[in-house]
Amino acid sequence: MSRRAVLLAAPALLVQRAAGAMPPRQAFKVVREGREVGTHTVTVRETGDGYVAQNEVVILVRLMGITVFRMTHLYEESWSGGRLVNYTSREDRNGTVKQLSARQRDGALVFESDARLPAEAAPLGWWDPRRFGTRPLFDSDSGALLAVQWQRQALAGGEVGFTASGDERGEARYGADNSWLAFHQKVEDGSVVDYQRIG
Repeated sequence: MSRRAVLLAAPALLVQRAAGAMPPRQAFKVVREGREVGTHTVTVRETGDGYVAQNEVVILVRLMGITVFRMTHLYEESWSGGRLVNYTSREDRNGTVKQLSARQRDGALVFESDARLPAEAAPLGWWDPRRFGTRPLFDSDSGALLAVQWQRQALAGGEVGFTASGDERGEARYGADNSWLAFHQKVEDGSVVDYQRIG
């Protein structure tokens, strides 16, 4: 696994969230080129000194009634004491399944392959802007370390926008409480995908 340097943003990019629980559920419909193709749902359960977050992404693209792309991606993050302590991911892309798992061990985040990342590493996780510019980020389905640059923009009503460039590209908008409101990205085939909040 590549250990490319992560480009950390300046402290001014950090988003501060008031003490308290993360939003327990955030749900979106996924819209590709104006047509709904799936959903992305995040559920968060608070624990004693952390939380468990589950992401479920379901995508189905049809063309003239024929399925041309199908993907499900389920991944779970367990956090304690401000660190990711356990991570599991299962992605099924057109029938090809990839699984990934990692856990804290000996002062590092260690994957099943024995690849090691810094103990502070976390999956990119667009749903949680608190990690942008604060810690090394890895790809949520491959585990590869990402070199990402972040630009922060203050928006009306206390909202905040983040734009990523480098190994990951996309734009997202968040409420004053860090709740995820919207997402926009050009994907592998050149089409544009938008997330529209539904719950």
